[in-house]
Amino acid sequence: MEARLSTSDPLKEYVRKRNFADTPEPKGAPRRASRKLRFVIQKHRATRLHYDFRLEAGGVLASWAVPKGPSLDTKERRLAMHVEDHPFDYRSFEGIIPDGNYGAGEVIVWDEGTYRLAEGSDPVAEIAAGKIKFILDGKKLHGIFSLVKIKHSRDGSGEPWLLIKDRDEFVDPAWTVDEHPESAKTGKTLADIAAGRKTEKQWHSDRAAAPSPSKAKRAVRKARIEPLPDDPKPMLATLVAGPFDDPRWLFEFKWDGYRAIAVIDAHGDVKLTSRSGNDLLAQFAELAELGHAFGSLPIIVDGEICILDDRGRSSFQALQSRDKRFAGDKKPSKTPVTFVAFDCLYADGRDIRGEPLEDRKALLEKLILPNRGVMFSKHVIGEGKKLYTFAVREQLEGIIGKERDSPYRSTRSREWVKIKVKRRQEFVLGGWTEPRGSRTAFGALLLGVYDGEQLVYAGHVGTGFDEAKLRALGKQLAALETSAVPFAVKPKTNTKAHWVKPELVAEIEFAEWTRDALLRQAVFVGLRGDKAARDVVRESELPAGEHA
Repeated sequence: MEARLSTSDPLKEYVRKRNFADTPEPKGAPRRASRKLRFVIQKHRATRLHYDFRLEAGGVLASWAVPKGPSLDTKERRLAMHVEDHPFDYRSFEGIIPDGNYGAGEVIVWDEGTYRLAEGSDPVAEIAAGKIKFILDGKKLHGIFSLVKIKHSRDGSGEPWLLIKDRDEFVDPAWTVDEHPESAKTGKTLADIAAGRKTEKQWHSDRAAAPSPSKAKRAVRKARIEPLPDDPKPMLATLVAGPFDDPRWLFEFKWDGYRAIAVIDAHGDVKLTSRSGNDLLAQFAELAELGHAFGSLPIIVDGEICILDDRGRSSFQALQSRDKRFAGDKKPSKTPVTFVAFDCLYADGRDIRGEPLEDRKALLEKLILPNRGVMFSKHVIGEGKKLYTFAVREQLEGIIGKERDSPYRSTRSREWVKIKVKRRQEFVLGGWTEPRGSRTAFGALLLGVYDGEQLVYAGHVGTGFDEAKLRALGKQLAALETSAVPFAVKPKTNTKAHWVKPELVAEIEFAEWTRDALLRQAVFVGLRGDKAARDVVRESELPAGEHA
């Protein structure tokens, strides 16, 4: 268990020294311990230039002022004066502390990342004992370092420590801190920040001014540019049984559309792919203009292609109505789509998948230009139950919960969870039954999910179709008809069954699973061209309390 802090209010001294009506520094508050400890080093030109070295500990940032900055030479012993704890939110602060305030001057985020202890299990206890040994995984600094408390100065002022580089593969005596003056967050230097003093009285964290459309495509970071990741895959959420509240999580709506990752190069050319890697631009040609929607290129954005009603609600069925597969002989609907953006994988010349979700979303919101067909997916902090209640009232599909400090992983993760208002998931079409009475094309669709290599029968669906859908889908089924039964066990049907190659995927809404693992009260929602049939498995709900 983490040791208790020495005071019930670890930020008391930090707050006492600052006038938050005049300084843009965050007031913040202690937070619960996270699984991944974070660090930040801020370069700060106050009365004297120094580097503020901060380690997450006990829900705040334990802080040391290092006049000469870090070194990668094991022979160097850099003085580090232990100062007041700072709020966790301070880790992203970059800008100008106005004259007349404590610490007045320019600040940049010189380095940031995560760390883990090399000795001990609790950073609070290690600091209290006068020595903390840790391993940094930052953008500039890596490897083992130690902070060691030494005797007080003769006049008793301050609390001096030493910052020491330990022996490992990252030792480099030739490396100097002065050769790396730029911010790890924005690429700016202290001189760049100082140049804004004439037009900026203080730092603003809410939203940057949007560049003009003519400059949007040229807004490429001048500093060293990291290569764009190759064919990024989406991060997927785990289904849980019910909503929950947790301050470590943020919650947003579950958008009801086509999941898509947009890769936009420095020239504004767009590549738009589905979860299964299919090209979506042919289907949504208007989204080729996404390059005009962001204030910095290149960029990679994760989002959902949606049709929104006049209340801002997304509808998969509305999206289907403009889809060619149900258009028959008519031209597809020209109903405009909106790209709802909820995450950013690459921006400002950096691969940011390893950064906390909350930081990625903040950057994404600033880069979206207004009235360009892109909408930012807003979120709430901690209040999953309240947002879920709203989703129920507005008849939305559900909500998504995400750990605020989670990195972006191209796999299914428990760091992202989905809580559905109605039970709904994808199923593979394995066949159809002949219609009865006046019904045309087919009576019901036969559904399955994969269990390993076998397609397991999951029931049938006979509602949710209009005449146009019956005819169009009937043609697609007929083209895939085969004599081979695709299911591991041949299901019993009330009318003659026809089998198809298991290639089509449909989204189905239903009441529940029976004890025989079959669907009850199933309703057809639409076909999904964005998911491969072999990826369709039964979604099993985790208990609501097992989201972490």
